[in-house]
Amino acid sequence: MIDIKTWAAELAQKLQNAFGARLLFVGYQGSYGRGEATPESDIDIVTVLDKAGLDDLDAYRALVRSQPEGEKACGFLCGAKELMAWPRYDLYSLVLDTKPVLGDLRTLTPPLTEDDAREALRIGAANLYHGAVHTFLYSEAPEEALPELRKAAFFCLRLYVLLRDGVCHNTRRELEETLGLEGLPTRKAYERLIRWCGEILAPATDAASNPPARPAGT
Repeated sequence: MIDIKTWAAELAQKLQNAFGARLLFVGYQGSYGRGEATPESDIDIVTVLDKAGLDDLDAYRALVRSQPEGEKACGFLCGAKELMAWPRYDLYSLVLDTKPVLGDLRTLTPPLTEDDAREALRIGAANLYHGAVHTFLYSEAPEEALPELRKAAFFCLRLYVLLRDGVCHNTRRELEETLGLEGLPTRKAYERLIRWCGEILAPATDAASNPPARPAGT
């Protein structure tokens, strides 16, 4: 398995040699950013250029592929103008997720607010709710989808705890007890997950401002 700090620093140097002052930011995220990577993990890289044309993408791809295990690289690349105009709810998670190697992502994005975090939580909960309901309805083996749903729930849980406590947790281990899906029977796990997402979304509970850690009665 790669040493992500060394790997990302080597890539940043190659990119700086190729793009010069046009390179504004390089960082990494995903399982490597959380310290939870395995030998099979993707290498999630975030890169910002002044602008990103197809010739730039060709050059970038070649440099990434020249890295050890470069075939595992994926992630996010954009131009500075596009990043500044990006939907703020998505930027909130991008900034939280990304470990900087070169540059400061916060200087390249508009100021992000608590309202942006609430919107990110609501959109994440809506997507998770849909995914859980759809899987429970139509999958022949809904139990097999639970690990991926728990993985997706991490991002909602992180925002929930950040809004509740003002503390940002960046590993799944730190939040694994918050929703308590691990070890539950399949039906009970889906019930808890769907109800929790529903309570975040339901205006009557004001859950977007003060989302519950667990659905009542579970």
